[in-house]
Amino acid sequence: MSKGAEDAPRGFAHAISGGDIEAAIALCDPEIEFVSMLGVSGRAYRGHEGIREYFDDIDSAWSEWRVELHRVVPGADGRVAVLMTMHVRGKESGATLTDTAGHIWTLRHGRLWRNALYREPDDALRELGLEP
Repeated sequence: MSKGAEDAPRGFAHAISGGDIEAAIALCDPEIEFVSMLGVSGRAYRGHEGIREYFDDIDSAWSEWRVELHRVVPGADGRVAVLMTMHVRGKESGATLTDTAGHIWTLRHGRLWRNALYREPDDALRELGLEP
């Protein structure tokens, strides 16, 4: 697995933290299905328009939304595990929340296509046959 498979998930996390919608969309397949751990609507965001809605949802609820990456590890089957911590601050309340999670990203033509969310980050690694 080339290092290139890790680039899209890393770039997406950086785009989220920087609030850069266009950078995020550039990394996403046109038919992306993205499940966010703290998304306002609780649904999958679909397509490039869905990614725009995701950023709108973030902006409507959170004054801060930062992704801290701990590990980005390619699996033998081409999927990529991402272990991360989200740091958010409520726009109205100012309350902070920190939560860890894992994602497994499936890429299509080098772009983010589908993700699976794991509330226990090490479960994402195990799913790919990797050591936590």
